[in-house]
Amino acid sequence: MMLLESISVAMAQLWANKLRSALTLLGMLIGVGSVVGIVSISEGLRRTVTDEFGKLGGANLIFVMPQAMVLRDGRWVRAKRYVPMTLKDLFLVQGVSDRIASTLPILDRGVEVRYRKASYQGRLSATMPAFIDAFNWEVETGRFLSDRDLKQRQAICVLGQDVVKETFGEISPLGYEVKLDGVRHTVVGVMGERVILFNNWGNQILVPVTAAQRRLFGSKLINGLFIHTVEPDETAALVPLIEATLKREHGRDAEYRIDSGQGILDEIDHVILIMKLVTGGVAGISLVVGGIGIMNIMLVSVTERTREIGIRKALGAKPGTLMLQFVVEALVLSVFGGLLGVASGVGLGIGISQVIEHFAETPFPSVVSWPSVALALGISVTIGLFFGIYPAARASRLDPVDALSYE
Repeated sequence: MMLLESISVAMAQLWANKLRSALTLLGMLIGVGSVVGIVSISEGLRRTVTDEFGKLGGANLIFVMPQAMVLRDGRWVRAKRYVPMTLKDLFLVQGVSDRIASTLPILDRGVEVRYRKASYQGRLSATMPAFIDAFNWEVETGRFLSDRDLKQRQAICVLGQDVVKETFGEISPLGYEVKLDGVRHTVVGVMGERVILFNNWGNQILVPVTAAQRRLFGSKLINGLFIHTVEPDETAALVPLIEATLKREHGRDAEYRIDSGQGILDEIDHVILIMKLVTGGVAGISLVVGGIGIMNIMLVSVTERTREIGIRKALGAKPGTLMLQFVVEALVLSVFGGLLGVASGVGLGIGISQVIEHFAETPFPSVVSWPSVALALGISVTIGLFFGIYPAARASRLDPVDALSYE
């Protein structure tokens, strides 16, 4: 009953000083709102990156590249032995385990696409038929590359949407010839629209790797391998097997860089966590400022109500009762400020995510992290309690005679 009465009195006192109370609430609102909003945007960024990276294979992906330079003791030095990769290495790695779903070459470069008088600067990717399944990219019209195209080194290509729009306009390109850096290729398919990690894949030109090596690159070498595993939790076990197989083929001193998609995702999570801690810590400073505001208003309240305190003590009010009264007032301020801050933080996160979606033209959710909401509210209440105890203790220690004679 005493607590309910204290809350009622606290509400009446805060209502009697509306402007002062509102300004104090504003401090807590900004602090809590900043923390909740920043964490919501950070969580949205993490989910967006994870989902978009998942379209590339995500945790199922392993990258393998031969190393000419390696990092040792904080500095880059020449590798003991640099061994360029070929398609022989691709088929060698594919046979390492039946848990490898597909192995694709990494071989790409910029290329000029010409059709009659139109030209476009696109990105050539020399690949294999398993590409569309590995990267979950569908053909819109026509067909994709086939094993027969690969074996016969067919001069064919599949175009991205932007390439088609810039070179053919509204005409279907199927069956027509385009020149890729001056080399004729027949268009057999058009890929669907694709945007991953704010990167539009519409500028892609996909050709059989065997034909590209002969006609465009003039070399049997490839830059590395994309490896997709059957299950994401199998990458850790496959990485040492792949490395051992390559070193057994080319020698123990051959250097390779092997990265897993799960490792990349872990690094992304680590970077975003650091970002959340830094930005959240900066926003948390405003919570402390809001707490100082609560202490300031409570000290002013104690001074203004000195005679009231004296009368209550003369009538038998115990120090603990008076202390509870002022602590409750401080908590009411911090709780209301925290709740308003949560609402504003959620609104801030949604607003920023919509702005990002508008300008980046890609989905970007605002993810409300309920643990962060609970943490921000808990800190708000703790700060209110901490900064409210001193004014409350000061009020409870006032001498009744001195308080009654105060003017």
